[in-house]
Amino acid sequence: MSGKRTLLIVNPGGGDAADAGRRACRTLETGGDRVDYHLPDDPAEISGLIRSLGPDSDRIVLGGGDGTFSHSAEALLDAGRPFGILPLGTANDLARTFAIPHEPERAARVVLRGGLRRIDLGMVNGRPFFNVASMGFSVKVANYHTGERKKRLKLLSYPLSWLDAQRDMTPFEARITWNGDTKKTKSTMIAVGNGVHYGGGLTIADDAAIDDGWLDVYYVKPLGPWGMLKLLPYLKFGALKRRQDVRTLRAAAVRVETTPTQEINVDGDVIAETPADFSVLPKALEVFVPATK
Repeated sequence: MSGKRTLLIVNPGGGDAADAGRRACRTLETGGDRVDYHLPDDPAEISGLIRSLGPDSDRIVLGGGDGTFSHSAEALLDAGRPFGILPLGTANDLARTFAIPHEPERAARVVLRGGLRRIDLGMVNGRPFFNVASMGFSVKVANYHTGERKKRLKLLSYPLSWLDAQRDMTPFEARITWNGDTKKTKSTMIAVGNGVHYGGGLTIADDAAIDDGWLDVYYVKPLGPWGMLKLLPYLKFGALKRRQDVRTLRAAAVRVETTPTQEINVDGDVIAETPADFSVLPKALEVFVPATK
C-alpha cells in the first residue's frame, strides 16, 4: 500500500486537531504515502476540498467526529475514493463500528495496513448519512449536548443531557410506512439506523450491520422520566426487541410523518425534519478497516 497519494483533511474544530493531524500525516509519510495535508480554517471547506482534490488522490482520510463524516458523505460519494477515518470527535460512533483506534498514529496505520470494507449509506430526504437518524427525545438530548458542556465534559455530557431532556419531552403522533404497511402511533422517540452505533455508544440493534442493505428502525411509546432511564441499558446493547413499550422493524425504505413536525438528528447534528423519507444506498463507499487476523 506504499506510495499512495493520500488526501488528509482534518476538521479544525477539535482542540488537539492540529496535533493529531500532524501525527497522522507523519505516520502516513513514514509508511510511504505522498500526503496532501489540509487543516482548513472553516469546517465548511471540507466538502469542497474533497470534491476538488479527492478525484486525483488514491484515498481520502478525514479527521473529525461523526458530524464531520456525515457532512462529507455526499462529497466522498462524488470523489469515489476509499475513505480512512481519523477519530477526533466526542462520540466517534462510526469509528466504533469498525474498531478504529483513537490514537492518530494507530488510526493512520489502519489506512496503511488494513483492509477495505464496502458499506451502505443511509439517505434521509435525499441526504446521505452513516449511522443513525432519530427524532423526538434524541433531538432534545442533542440540543443539550452542545457548547461548553460538550467541550468540557465530552462523553460525560451525555448522561446530564439525557436527564435534562427528560424534563421537556412531549409525545408526538407518528405515521410510519414501510413495505406497504402503515402504523400510526404516539411516540417519544423514533430512530432509523443505517449503521450500528449512535449517541456515544448506543446500539440501534444487536444484529445491525452497516453493509447489510437494511435500515433498522425502532419507535418508543410514551414513557415518563423513569421509563426512559430504564430504557438506557437496552439502548446500550441494542436489545430493544425485549421491551414491550418499543417496536422494531427492518426495511429498505421507510417514511415517517409526524404531528407536530419533528426535527431529525442526523449523525449527531440536527439538520432535517419530518416528513422524512429514508432509504439505503447499498455498498456505496469503501472504508479502511483494521486487518482481520
